[in-house]
Amino acid sequence: MPANRRRGALLVALAVTAIAGCSSEPEPPPNYRLRGDACTAVNPAEFEALTRATPTKTPSKLVTGLDGGNCDMEFDGSGGYAKLTTFIAIHTSGEAAARAMYDDFRKNDGERSGPGTDLTVTDVEGLGTAAYLYRQHDDAKPWAVNELWLYKYLVRHGSLVLTVNGSGYAREAGGWPATEEDLKAKVRKVTEDTMKTLKG
Repeated sequence: MPANRRRGALLVALAVTAIAGCSSEPEPPPNYRLRGDACTAVNPAEFEALTRATPTKTPSKLVTGLDGGNCDMEFDGSGGYAKLTTFIAIHTSGEAAARAMYDDFRKNDGERSGPGTDLTVTDVEGLGTAAYLYRQHDDAKPWAVNELWLYKYLVRHGSLVLTVNGSGYAREAGGWPATEEDLKAKVRKVTEDTMKTLKG
């Protein structure tokens, strides 16, 4: 085959490969499963280090018809106090039910936030199919030690609806994150780690 024809055939092959790569569908959501109670799916390491405390754990089951559970963890140590609540709902009936639950949560949280409150709701990328962050803080003043903080991530992915709610306060400045962004990142990491555990 002449060199120019070989070159043309190679360019066509590369173009087809590029088009195929661009049109690939995203991976479908995994089949999430909870093995044990809800607290077994939650890694408390971030909050143990933050408060210098081992948590008390209180798991509970969900209503009939939903797989999953709820886990309350409380950390009360020399570094501060924190509460971590994780809600795991796996809808055996499919994604439509998960979407309805997520939309209902999003609507209710949106109605609680807004002008005249210290609550904000912001959509988040990179977590599941849809996600948002519910945040409580008085923006009229800087974040300070002994001030309550609250971050809640709510995620929908396939049949899973996951809520991770972290709140607390510091007893001392040393060793506690200096910015709210650092605290928010800790709650997000718990969210991501819990999703990975439920996939396994």
